This record gives sequence, C-alpha cells and structure tokens, in this order.
Amino acid sequence: PLQLVVEYERGIVSLKLASTEDVNEVVAHIGNCLRRICPGLSPIKIMKKLSMEPPERLVNMQALWDNQSVAESGPCGGFSQMYKCVCDWLGFPYREEVQWDVDTIYLTQDTRELNLQDFSHLDHRDLIPIIAVLEYNQWFTKLSTRDFKLSTDVCDQILRVVARSNRLEELVLENAGLKTDFAQKLANALAHNPGSGLHTINLTNNAIEDRGISSLSVQFAKLRKGLKHLHFSKTSLSPKGVNSLAQSLSANQLIPNTLTHLDLSGNILRGDDLANLYNFLGQPNHLSTLDLSNTDCSLDLVCAALLRGCLQKLSVLNLSKSVFSHRKGKDIPPSFKHFFSSALALTSINVSGTKLPPEALKALLLGLASNPNLKEVSLDLSCCELRSGGSQILEGCIAEIPNISSLDISDNGLDSDLTTLLVWLGKNRSIRHLSLGKNFNNIKSKNLAPVLDNLVHVIQDEESPLTSLSLADSKLKSDLTIILNALGSNNSLTKVDISGNGMGDMGAKMLAKALQINTKLRTVIWDKNNVSPQGLQDIAAALEKNFTIRFMPVPIIDASQALKASPEKTEDALLKIENYLLRNHETRKYLQEQAYRLQQGIVTTTTQQMIDRMCVKVQDHLNSLRNSDTDTVLEDVKMAENFMRDARNSKTLLPNLYYLGAASQSEVNGSSAGPIQEKLESMAGEVTRVMDDQLQTLLESMVDVAGNLCPHVMRKTNIRQDLIKASMGKMSIPPNFVKNVLLQQSGIDIINKISEVKLTVASFLSDRIVDEILDALSSSQQKLGELLIRKGKPLVQQESLEMEVMEEKAPKRSAHMSEYLTEVERLEDLDTCMMTPKSKRKSIHSRMLRPVSRAFEMEFDLDKALEDVPIHIEDPPPAPKLEKRPSGVIAELPSEEGKKLQHYTKLRPKRNKKQQSSKITQVSAAAPQEGEQNGLMGRVDEGVDEFFSKKLTKMETKLSDNGECKEINAPLRSKSQRSLRSLSTMELRQVIDILLLVQRPFLKSSDSQEGGGETDEKKKRDSLVVTVSEEPPSPKTPVKTSTAEPAKSKEAKTPATDQSSSSDRSEELKTPDSMDEHSEDSLKGDGKPEGKGSPQGGRRYGVQVMGSGLLAEMKAKQERRAAGAHKVGTNQLPGHLKHTLLPAWKAFAVFQTQRA
Repeated sequence: PLQLVVEYERGIVSLKLASTEDVNEVVAHIGNCLRRICPGLSPIKIMKKLSMEPPERLVNMQALWDNQSVAESGPCGGFSQMYKCVCDWLGFPYREEVQWDVDTIYLTQDTRELNLQDFSHLDHRDLIPIIAVLEYNQWFTKLSTRDFKLSTDVCDQILRVVARSNRLEELVLENAGLKTDFAQKLANALAHNPGSGLHTINLTNNAIEDRGISSLSVQFAKLRKGLKHLHFSKTSLSPKGVNSLAQSLSANQLIPNTLTHLDLSGNILRGDDLANLYNFLGQPNHLSTLDLSNTDCSLDLVCAALLRGCLQKLSVLNLSKSVFSHRKGKDIPPSFKHFFSSALALTSINVSGTKLPPEALKALLLGLASNPNLKEVSLDLSCCELRSGGSQILEGCIAEIPNISSLDISDNGLDSDLTTLLVWLGKNRSIRHLSLGKNFNNIKSKNLAPVLDNLVHVIQDEESPLTSLSLADSKLKSDLTIILNALGSNNSLTKVDISGNGMGDMGAKMLAKALQINTKLRTVIWDKNNVSPQGLQDIAAALEKNFTIRFMPVPIIDASQALKASPEKTEDALLKIENYLLRNHETRKYLQEQAYRLQQGIVTTTTQQMIDRMCVKVQDHLNSLRNSDTDTVLEDVKMAENFMRDARNSKTLLPNLYYLGAASQSEVNGSSAGPIQEKLESMAGEVTRVMDDQLQTLLESMVDVAGNLCPHVMRKTNIRQDLIKASMGKMSIPPNFVKNVLLQQSGIDIINKISEVKLTVASFLSDRIVDEILDALSSSQQKLGELLIRKGKPLVQQESLEMEVMEEKAPKRSAHMSEYLTEVERLEDLDTCMMTPKSKRKSIHSRMLRPVSRAFEMEFDLDKALEDVPIHIEDPPPAPKLEKRPSGVIAELPSEEGKKLQHYTKLRPKRNKKQQSSKITQVSAAAPQEGEQNGLMGRVDEGVDEFFSKKLTKMETKLSDNGECKEINAPLRSKSQRSLRSLSTMELRQVIDILLLVQRPFLKSSDSQEGGGETDEKKKRDSLVVTVSEEPPSPKTPVKTSTAEPAKSKEAKTPATDQSSSSDRSEELKTPDSMDEHSEDSLKGDGKPEGKGSPQGGRRYGVQVMGSGLLAEMKAKQERRAAGAHKVGTNQLPGHLKHTLLPAWKAFAVFQTQRA
C-alpha cells in the first residue's frame, strides 16, 4: 500500500511513501490534472491501467474525482489545452495559428466538425497532433476532408482515433487517395472499439474495391448502434462487393431501422446478380435516400424490390444512367407501375440518362397520376432518348398528372414534337419548373417557330403555375428573342435560365429591354451567350431600372472573353451589376406603379380599341334607326345608347379602381400617411414603452445576479445604484428605432404586398366588366341588325368598312412596321367581326409580345435560306444558243457551265448621281452584251429604274369574252410612290391576282394551240413566284411623288405562239418539284406562312406562293430548250406585262444579287 509505481513511455518510476494516504493523494492529484486537461473524461479511461490494493481504494478514488467540480473547460471543449499537451507528448511543434483558428473561428461558428482542409496549408506532420486531440476531445463529433490526399501517418492517426474514441460519430474522407488496405485497417479499428458511436461513413471516390468492402461488411454486421449514412460512391465495387455489403446490412437487425441514406453510385453493377441488394431493399426498412446512379443496374428490378420494402420512407430515388431490362414484345412488369402508384413519400425521381421505352414511360407517368399520396414531385427525364414516341406518351398523360412540380425533359431529341407537347404541358396545373434545354439542335428553322410560339403561349397563360423555365444549352441564337420579347410583360416566371444559347449582343439588348419592365423575375442565368462588353453594359443599364432581380450569377465565360477585348468596360459593367443586385436585396418601397403602367399601356389600350370598333358599328345601326318610332325599336336603341355610354366610361375604369382608397396621388406614393402607417406609428409607441420596461427589469435582474455571485463586493454603499445609473446609458435605444423598423421595413413590405394585391384585383374587375360590356354591345348590335333587316335597310358592309380602316391606318404606321402585316394583325382583322372576350384576350396577348427588332430583319442566314433547296449534283449540258422565253413566263437563270470567271457584281445598279461619269456610261453600254452571254435577256437590271420611279396609279382592267383587256376597278391604290417591297401582304396578293388576270388571255391562247393543255388557274399561279423578303430597303431610293392619277384603260391582244413553246410551258406547269412544293405550302395555309430569315418564326412577314424548287425547275427548262425549241424574244411580251411582271422579277433578282 505504501508503494507507488508509475509507468510511462520513457520508463518506470517507483516511489515508496510514508503512508497510504500519501499514495492516495498523489494518485488523486494526477487524476485531477488529467481531468483538467481532458474535461468530460474519467481519469481511469485516460490511464491505460490503474490498479490499487485493496480494490476499495480505487472505488473511493473514483468517487472523489466524480464529486469534485471542474472549472470551465474553455472553447470547443478545451481543444487548445489538449492540443498543447498532445504536441508536447508526441514531440511535435505547437502551432499557435491552430489554437487561434479553433478558439475563434470554430467557436464562433459553433460547429462540431473538424475539417482537415482548414489546415491543409500546414505540413502533413502538423496534422497528426490535431487529429490525435479527437481521441480525448468531447466537443468534436465529425472528422472530414475532401479532395485532399492523406499521408500514411495521418491515416494511421485517424484509425487510432476510430479505435479509441467513443465520441466520434461521422467520418468523411472523400477523394483522399485511400486504398484497400485502409478499409481493412478501418475494419480492425472498429473491431477494437465495441463502444464506437460511428454511424456515418463516407469513403466516396476511394478505390477500396471488393476486398475492402468485404472487410468492413463483417464489422457492420456487429455494430451495436447501427448505421445511418453509408456513402461508397465511385469505390470500384462490383456486384460481388455490393452483395457482401447488402448481406451484412441485412444481418444486423438494427440497420434496417437506422439506415436512411445509401449511396452506391458510380460503381458498375451491370447484370442480374444483385440478389442480396434486392433482398435488403425488399425487406422493411427506413431508407429515405437511395442513390444507384451511374451503376447500369436494372431499373425495373430495383423498383420491384422497392415495392416490397421502401414504400413508407423513401423520398429521394436516383437511378440515372441505369438500364431498363425490357425486351420488345413483352409487357412492362406490373410492379414497375405499382411502385410509383403506391409510394408514400417520394419527392424526387431521377431516371435521366436511362433509355426508357415508351411503355415504361407510360407506366411511370400513369403510376404517378394515380397516386393520391404524393405531392410536389420532381421528375428528371433528361437524356432518356424519348424522341417522338416518348413525346406522344407525354402528350397523352402529362396534362392530368396533379403531383409533378418540376419536370426536366431536356436533351431528348424532341425537336419539332415540342410543338404539340407544349400545348399539353400548358394544360398541366402543377408544374412550376420546366427544363427544355438541348431539344432544339436538330430542328429546322421552319419548325422552330411554332415551337417557340407555343412556348410563349405557355408562359403567357394567365392560369399557368410555371415559375421557372430553363432553356440552357439550346443554341437558339437569334431565335431566343422570341422568348425574350415575351419576358417583359410576363407575370408568372421568377427564374429563367437561358445560358448556352449564343444570343450575342443583340440578344443581350432584347433581354435588357425585357428586364426594364419586368417586375416578377428574381433569378436570371445567362452565361455562355457570346456577349461582348457592350452587351454587359446593356444589362447593367437595364438593372439600374429593375428593382426585383435578386440573383444573377456573373457570366464567367462571357466575362472572361469580354475582359480580353475591353477590360475597363467589362469591369465597369460587372461592378454595376453587382451594385444593383445588392441594392435590390435591401428593403425599399416598391409600389406597383410600373406594373400598373404596363397593364394600362397594353391591356387597357388594346381593350379600348376593340370597344371603339364595336361602338362605331353600333352607332352606324343607331343612325339608320334614328327615325323609327316603334316602342320596341326605341327601347333597343335606348339600351344600345346606355351600353355605349358605359363603354366610354370604361376607359377610366382601371385608374379609378386602382387609385380607390387613396385620397391623392401623394398618398399612393407614400408622401402622406395612410391607415396602415398611422396604425404602425401608434404601435411603435406602444412597442417602445414595452421595450423600455423590459430593459429596466433586465438590468435590475443582472445586478441582482451579480450580487449573488459576488456578495462581498456588492455590499459596498451605493454600488448598486451607481451600477444601475451607469448601465442606463448603455441600454438606451434610439427613440426612432422602433418607428423606423416598423415603417421602413415591415411597413414597406406590407404596403408593397397590398399594392400588388390591389392591382391584381383592379385588373380582374376591370377585365370582367369590359367582357360584359363587349357581350352587351355584341348582342345589341345583333338586335339592331335584325331590326334593320326587318325594315329593309341594308347593313353596313364590313369589307368596305375594313378597307376604310386600313386606308386610314396606313399613313399612321411607323417607318419600319408599315412595310409588313404580321400574322397577329391578320388574326385581329379576322376577329374584328366578332368582338368577344376570347378575341380580346388574343389581342392582349399579342400586344404583350415585343415585335421583332428591325436589326434581325436586316440579317440574312444563308443556311436557313438554302435549307429547303434541293441539291442537284449533275448540271445540265450547256445550251448552244440563248432561247427566248414565251410570253407571260419569268426570265430563266443563266447556265453555270462553260463560262469563264467574270466579275458579275460590277453590273450591280448604282445609286443615281447628279453628274454621271463617262466610265459609268461605258459600263452601262457594255452591260447588255455581257447579259446576253450570261444567259439573261438583256441587262439584269433592265427596267429597274422605270419600275421604281413609275407612279403607281389605279389599274382598271377587265377581260372581255374575246380575251381583250378592259378597265376594271383594281383594289390597289397608292397616294405616293411605293416599291414592290413596301406593299403589305394583302396588297401583294392583289398584285399577283392582277398579274395572273393580265396573263390569262395569252395562256389561254397558247394552250388552245396545243389542245387539251392544262388551263387551271391554280396551275398558272404555280408558275409564278413572288417572295417578300425581310431585307433592307431597295437599292433604288424611291422618289416621293404627288397623288397618282388614274391610268387609262389598256387593250391587250393575244400574241401568237408556236406549239412547241406552248408544250414547254405546259410541262413547266406540271413540274413535280413545283407541284410538290405548292401542295405543301397550300396545306399550311395563307394564315401561317413559313418564312425564313426572321427569328419570329411563325409570325413571318410576307407570303410564299410557290415552293423552293425554282433552281432545279429552271435548269430542267434549259435542258429541254437545248434540244431545239423555238425562241421567243422579250419584245413579244405585251407592253403592260413588260412594265409590271418583268421589272418586278428583275428588281427582285437585283436585290438577291446584292445580298449574295
């Protein structure tokens, strides 16, 4: 009992003391020191061995240590003191920066995770004492490192901590360069620590292989506390290793009730030999997250196993890049659909990269649709090779699925199938996020326009729940402006991802214009768009006027390229963008004035235009019934007048509703107090009084607690009163603090929300009331029309009214838009006769879309222009002599074969000058000869000057029975000189009809010579091509003239043509290319022309009468004429045809030559 022996690393110390009490006192002092260094641990656990005789002395010693109080351990469980002692014990240098980081940063963050990356700048040897502290420290429960290769010494120290610590719960060593031997040593460490509290093991991206996982599996089956998280992603496992792991998980009875996360992604598990894994998944368990992505496992077999055991808790299922082992001709296993219809907690389903057959996709969607337990499901079907078959399945199911909140169908090769699919997606009322990227790579430009138009309809739908849209990596380029033009007035989207579309600076300009008026967007992602410093400047300028965008990641790819071009301009733009985003995060007053003005400018203006048109029609009927004295008629007239009065008053309906409740505009702007401000101010006073009372009570309580802890000092005279008096100055709050908080922060948020709701309600009421007014005016017009019919008075002709309206509107058009008539305007003209709420909303939606910029109309894409031109490898043989075209047929193109290289563009028409040089005269003189050599009849610009300078007067021609042309009243009138391209589509159609009408007698005459030839007027129309191109103005500047004078009537006689030319022309009318192209265009209809060259797609300006097989057709004609057909000169054309048809065609040819 008097002997004391102490054994430590350097040797043994033996002492003989005077008494047993002295020995006990020395042992107790050693134990107290260990407790002070390692708070929370018993000295007996720290000492390797403590033996005392008799054993009762040890029991008494333990009781003594337990009864003694320990002082505060210090930050993070006394880590710094432990670290100093461990460094001294192991002989490593003490790093003060480690102590400072833990005592300051870790304490401030209140984290219990020791991350080795925080000390990765130190030498590997310095990490050893840091890790060794965890053997005794009771604060930290997690040790982690990611993407940091660990040395052997560090790994050994980690294993020592695992073997001896009962406090360590999570071990995360991702991509640490660990091998199979580490996993085997980790298994041994777990075997030596039966009381281990480790429940999370993450060895992702370490090559532990099957041998390592087999060693760990043996210990997993013996863990007393089970496991919660297992992450073995990318660990080079095979089905054999996974089966070993699953077998051990099934063997431990605790693990099915404790394991919630299982990650085996990135391991090749191809094949059907995963019986143990399927058995584990098939038994009842508490898995909430299962990640088997990139494993090539069988999707249907996994779902069959999950159906048996994972219905209750499973919420995240990641089976991307798996395999669906379904063979053609066999039915989909019923368990596949049954799982999705029976799951109770699914929130995320990811099957991206899995080639799903249409039947499997249908089973998945129908299973979700029939599951009443699921809500807010995120479904990822990206890169599943759905194509047309999958698109049809989606069309049939997606509209009725009520529980999908996020749908990703990107990179599925849907292309033109999106046209119909988007219509059905728009009918779904649960999808809030939609991703469509990488589905436009193989789509033709003519098919892209309807897709983007339907997408615009989806996002513009008033009832659409869509709040997030992704078109990332779609490479839409300039076509993206169709979406950007719809963003400005959009009221639903809060997040848009348009990155990777290459829209360029013009797209950035359109995005900037949309951001200036949009008030709903919060997040915009737009990198990888080939934007220059100027585009960044445009976005920065737009954000200056936008107060709602909160998150806009820096376009790193575009910014890095822009920095090379203009560093100063780019840095300035990026700095402005960051400052404006920071400003938008601050609470500020944002009344809905901007949104109100947008509503008033688009909706109200469009609605009033429709009401005005309807009022004009009703007023015409009222004027006709003014002298009626029948009581019924008078009653209907009076009712119509009342309706018209309400219609006039409806112009001020929205402003009156919006400003209702505000005494003045200053109150709306917040310059005067309203009821909410007054209530908040009164509340501020009450809150201030409560705060003062609470602070006073708190101060007195603090002084009382200090008196209890330090009673001797607090007994001094007046010290309590002095402390309270001195502390009052420290605890005072500014008097306006509460008022400012309530009014400037909470009050502003309340006012902003009220303003938003008020505008919504006012717009809804105004819209419904206007609908009622339109219905009333329509019914009243119908009644009045019936009364006029009964009285025998003719109704006002709609066609004449429309012509007058068009003639009045034409001079008021802008310079750019006066040249074309968009499809939207044509639809509005069609709906003019029936002013219904449906037509009103259609007009409003069309007004909400920004028109295509003139800059895009000036661009020319050769690839798109030649997309439908047939390719002919063999050229026709050269014609020995130039043949003359028959009358009424367009001049053919020159032959390409057997010619020398010549400078064709020198024949391009020059601008008219005041003084022409002799050189120009010579070129003009030589032009006809060269034109004859090139295969054209005369100069290519022959008659162009006359065509562009000629006054366009009334054309009055009429065909008599004998084929002569007499005067008729043509619908084409012009008060000023206009070129062919300045005509609207409707007027161009009338020009075509006139030209065909003039052509008619000569075609009849030539056909009659042949006998039985085709004389169908539709065939004649097929032989004529007139294309309206969206290009810059013609090279010949038109000269303004006075009002056109009526032209005199002309008589045309039928020229004699031989039988061979008539036969050739008849064959031309029946060319297969022209017939096929015309049939395709006729199926599309005139209302939706397929133009090329404008990003607006379906809303093209112009009409295409015949298809694009013109080149092949002309070459075929040359080949036939080379056989020896008769020649017909241009001088045989009648005068009126030479001055209308031929100059127009040559002007178009000159224009196309300039473009080339």
